[in-house]
Amino acid sequence: MPMTRATFLNNAIPVFILLASCGASPALAQAPASLKGTAYVTSWFGGVVTAIDLASGSSARTIPVGVHNHNVALRPDQKQAWVTNNNAGTISIIDSESNSVAKTIQTGKGPRHAYFSPDGKEAFVTNEFDDRVEIFDAETAKSFGIVKVGSMPHFALVSGDKVFVTNYGSGDASVFSRSKRKTIARIAIGAGPLGAGATKDGKRIYFACHSANHVAVIDGETLKRIADIPTGAGPVQVTVTPNQLFAYVANDGAGTVQKIDLVTNQIVKTISIAPDAGSHGVGFAGEGRWLLITNTGANTLSIIDTATDEVAKTISVPKAPEGVAVKR
Repeated sequence: MPMTRATFLNNAIPVFILLASCGASPALAQAPASLKGTAYVTSWFGGVVTAIDLASGSSARTIPVGVHNHNVALRPDQKQAWVTNNNAGTISIIDSESNSVAKTIQTGKGPRHAYFSPDGKEAFVTNEFDDRVEIFDAETAKSFGIVKVGSMPHFALVSGDKVFVTNYGSGDASVFSRSKRKTIARIAIGAGPLGAGATKDGKRIYFACHSANHVAVIDGETLKRIADIPTGAGPVQVTVTPNQLFAYVANDGAGTVQKIDLVTNQIVKTISIAPDAGSHGVGFAGEGRWLLITNTGANTLSIIDTATDEVAKTISVPKAPEGVAVKR
């Protein structure tokens, strides 16, 4: 039976994956020049965010944050990383120069994800147990107010003046106007939607529907659902590549990552991590050359070479990693 999202969150057991047993390439003795920067990785059960130097693969620092930290997002200017602490109802704001918590702010119940507007002015935080999104000034961290959405909101994504919010409990997406703070639409997308991604032009929005085992594709202008792309078990996060040609989706139930051709809306590659890896969070380094995947059940970070779509390196991290963000 595939391991479910609930199983990972409540019963994550350290399972260290050897590269050889996964059929992956041996760990790189020396990282390529394009693999650099700092990866910030959350730990649901560890209460820390680990800052990893990607060039060496070693931990630069372990940063204590709040209880059940789920996700980490970098502000567009790269000066801060915002960490959502689900059971604490707080956001830890990390200074990315000193790699220490500069400030902790309160939000509603069950914060899951923070998402920054492309202009870097606002941060949108989902509060899954309050059925709302709280909006913050990204510079001062002061609240601008809230917008009510559907049941158990998980992820907010800003595209133009529209904010798309996945509602895990109601199986739909709320869309509201960023400027007017008014709801525009509710779109049925499939059971258990979690992460989302979008093309830069805003024409296509992609939703990972965890319980439906598909990625729903929405027209960003008409807000019509135009396709469902079947995936492996338990898709969690879907992210469009910087070159806008593909998207990658992490499937925690299958322990795989799948590559989607955005022209055909077809899966063109399945990358196996391990059946019980719990592949979860997605991030990019090196302008998209490297794909980073957190493995909640394996306590690892996989680094995939997108030129070959093979695992190039695996790094052990603290218990139950879920979110990942990369500072250039």
